Amino acid sequence: MPIKINPVLLVLLLVWLVSWQNVKAAVIEDLYDAKIAVDNQSQTTQNNAFSLALKQVLVKVRGNTDLLSNQKIRSALTKATRFVRSYSYEKVESQLFLVISFDPQRVENAIRNAGFPVWDKRRPDSLIWLAIQTSGDSPRQMATHAEFSDIYQQLKVRAAQRGISLMFPLWDLDDIQTLRVYDIWGGFSTQISKASERYVVPSILSARIYPSTISQASDSSQNSGKAALSWSADWTMLEGGGLLAGQVQGDSQLNIAERLIDALADQLSSKYAIDLAQIDRSDSKVQIVVNNIDSLNYYSLALRSLENMSVVNDVILIKQQGSRATFELDLLGDIEDLTNALSLDSKIRPVVDDFGQPILGLEFFWVK
Repeated sequence: MPIKINPVLLVLLLVWLVSWQNVKAAVIEDLYDAKIAVDNQSQTTQNNAFSLALKQVLVKVRGNTDLLSNQKIRSALTKATRFVRSYSYEKVESQLFLVISFDPQRVENAIRNAGFPVWDKRRPDSLIWLAIQTSGDSPRQMATHAEFSDIYQQLKVRAAQRGISLMFPLWDLDDIQTLRVYDIWGGFSTQISKASERYVVPSILSARIYPSTISQASDSSQNSGKAALSWSADWTMLEGGGLLAGQVQGDSQLNIAERLIDALADQLSSKYAIDLAQIDRSDSKVQIVVNNIDSLNYYSLALRSLENMSVVNDVILIKQQGSRATFELDLLGDIEDLTNALSLDSKIRPVVDDFGQPILGLEFFWVK
């Protein structure tokens, strides 16, 4: 049976495939898990921990905190026990923790029923470049892990809470020779992109962090009119050939680190999360060919990989000829959502020519 391909979808696919080469992505395995510090094992404490944990998981799976103001989500949080698949207690030194695993299907249904997209567990690695000025009269400097380990630790903690994968520069001789502090401070995208090439990531965030003062009113006559130190960060994001910029503010360097991750997660989820409300279900099926499927084991692995994509509702093998397997995908998104998802898969890669350009449209190969 001949494979029918919508020509518009094919054009879109080819455009997106051009930027696929060697893209790095992580599979976030703990999207539906949370670990909450508790004082005791009482039923009240446990129920409160379930609600807090579910809130964290909903944000990770959605990719954005905007859903927390939704009435349906608020209602779900009051019934968090219904979403729990398993839980256990563990003690680390003197602190007791409740470790909770939630049911993925129920969590995703709650998000979608509230009208929000769900973000697949395959998520692009993001590289972080930071420059900092620690006081108004201090020099601007690279914020390396060695000198600002507390900031990097907070970046890691927040990234885990938001369900994103981070990479940090090595700050070796190659980095130092390629990128100067003023490149980061000025947000010079050409130099930042050049320095990032060796890390082969689809997403790059650079930011300059600096102190600022704000007037802080107080009810106390002793403190009235005094200025309080705050922090600002101007960020630039390179992703998928696009350029975005913004600013965050906070009351400490660690707070700035959290808000930078929040900005990064919000931008990534806006691209990769799937909004079912925008989907035309009448044109949801597409066929792809995957080469190098020459055993039942590889077929099973490829099928599972496709089924696990949140953009895919159903997968059917419609033809097997030699090592060429033709799958029909019933999508919960459009072709752009599919190409975004496939670009983060390390096993299903596009067929390319000697120059790395896709040559056969909706044809891929399985990387053994």
